[in-house]
Amino acid sequence: MIDESFTIDEFCANEKISRSFFYKLEAQGDAPKTYPVGRTRRIGPAAYLAWRAAREALAA
Repeated sequence: MIDESFTIDEFCANEKISRSFFYKLEAQGDAPKTYPVGRTRRIGPAAYLAWRAAREALAA
């Protein structure tokens, strides 16, 4: 199985947000869930999709 997860930097680049904004979202409880892999944290595809769906629901 190929890992389709994102690092925080990859997530931020894909969403066109800054890393500092990601941490602001995280502090507010509004960032996607992450999980540790070694010294990094990753965002799985399900967490990414859930986060995007939640953002779209707020915008509707």
